[in-house]
Amino acid sequence: MPNDAFIQLITRKLAGVATPDEIRELDALLEQYPELKTRYHQLSRYFAEAPHREASNAELVLQRTLSKIKAAPLSPEKEKRKTFRWQWAAAAAVVSGLAAGVFLLFRPHPATSPLAGNSLQWRQQANPKGIKSFLTLADGTRIWLNAESELKYPRQFGDSREVYLEGEAFLEVADDVKRPFIVHLREGTVKVLGTAFNIRAYHNEPVQTAVVSGKVAFIPRYNDAKQTRDTILITPDVKVSYTSRTGTLVKDTTTSLDDKAWTEGRLVFRNNTLEEICASLERNFGKHVVFEADAPRQYRMTGAFRNNSLQDIMYYLSRSKPFHYTITDSTLVISE
Repeated sequence: MPNDAFIQLITRKLAGVATPDEIRELDALLEQYPELKTRYHQLSRYFAEAPHREASNAELVLQRTLSKIKAAPLSPEKEKRKTFRWQWAAAAAVVSGLAAGVFLLFRPHPATSPLAGNSLQWRQQANPKGIKSFLTLADGTRIWLNAESELKYPRQFGDSREVYLEGEAFLEVADDVKRPFIVHLREGTVKVLGTAFNIRAYHNEPVQTAVVSGKVAFIPRYNDAKQTRDTILITPDVKVSYTSRTGTLVKDTTTSLDDKAWTEGRLVFRNNTLEEICASLERNFGKHVVFEADAPRQYRMTGAFRNNSLQDIMYYLSRSKPFHYTITDSTLVISE
């Protein structure tokens, strides 16, 4: 039995950093050695159920996971005791590896300042798929950072308040009329004084900014450097979507509760394509999504879920449109 390979693969999978090839290799091992599935599911369940919403708790969560596994009852049968001892050794190695890897991944650490000539001490918060976090900045601003997202921020603010975001975040900005709060995105900038708003700025997706309270200004970054930069004011229950590739900017009404739903464990889809829905599911559940047919990608659906399992969500979605799905330990496969 390939112990070392299994330990390495499950460590990377639970940490959310496994490559597609590593995920396929792990699936093959679990298929070839069914006895590994029990321990895999136990580790996954312990890790998923732990209260690890805040990034600073990541290492503590792994330690608690280790304690739970260590406290599990031993089988009275000798052969099963041997199996458990091997599984316990593997589990210890897995959690130890996660504790080292995830602590480095999640703990705030100094980063090179994105601002040339800036002497501020910068930190970076990076979340893999399946993990959300919460942090409070030095000025009191509270930020919920979604899965597969990254935030760069200074340990202490100077004359200005500026952060850099890749992915999705919900912000409750502390009031400071002398220092506007600026969020730099790959495809634009958001500027506020004190408000609550959501930003969705994943790579290769339109930038979306929606306001819950207050007012923000969105300044798109155009590919044509000579084009005049517009400033779009956004008020509550208004959402702006910007696609830099085409220069398309759309301003529409929205429901503020829907835009912050993900911070409360809710997933809300309003006439989204199945491809868009699956992108969110992949980030939330950490399972690689594979479409074996193109037609289901464009199916449009509406639904709201709160703390549902992936199995529950896919069951209800598949009842509304004609497609099939298969969920493995690491993959969600969609077919006609």
